[in-house]
Amino acid sequence: MSYEPTKYIAAVTPQRVTADGPTLYQQGTRDGAVFSADWLIARMMEGRVFCASAGTVTTPITWDATATIDVTKPILWVSVPATVAVIPLEITLYMEAFGTNAQFECNAQVGTGGSRTSGGTALTPTNLRSDKPVTSSCTVYGGDSSPVFVGSTTNVSEFWRDGQQFAITKTTASATAAASDPNKFVWRLKDSGYGPIGAGASQIAVHQGSQAGTGFCKMVWVEVPVTSIV
Repeated sequence: MSYEPTKYIAAVTPQRVTADGPTLYQQGTRDGAVFSADWLIARMMEGRVFCASAGTVTTPITWDATATIDVTKPILWVSVPATVAVIPLEITLYMEAFGTNAQFECNAQVGTGGSRTSGGTALTPTNLRSDKPVTSSCTVYGGDSSPVFVGSTTNVSEFWRDGQQFAITKTTASATAAASDPNKFVWRLKDSGYGPIGAGASQIAVHQGSQAGTGFCKMVWVEVPVTSIV
């Protein structure tokens, strides 16, 4: 079977429709080159890109003082139902304080079999399209000082890890010109070149380990019907 696209070569104003299903010409330039919207931009236009943030404006979250990563105490937890698939686009962790001198580490993982027992703060994912034509089907929690979760147990993949060997909350005495400690840690799909897909019932969790950390954590993701990728 062969398919030959029909190019609308002389398109000055493209055809636009308001219903699903009609047949349209592909849009192209006058020299015959075909072009189309990026897949991600198309999903943004469709209203299928969402955001959830732990911590608001100038009020950070006080994370559980775990010293090292504890998968039962996530700082951001996304539970994906069986009906949708989630592809993270960006995770940003901003540490406002680390506490006293100690190792700092953070990671993100995807898997199945996890659950929430208690604690954490329920978050409502927001649609990056202002008129929010689609509502997220995911259940999202932000961490706090005493969350209790069951970490994913099956097909667990750690797709991001970062940190510092030693981190400390800066004071006037310690904040010298020679001292520069990172306090913002970011994972981006476009930078990594690969990423997880929470397809069907699964969990995506972000963790941190610090002596007495406070901060903000944000995740942005694409959410589509699971049938669209399998």
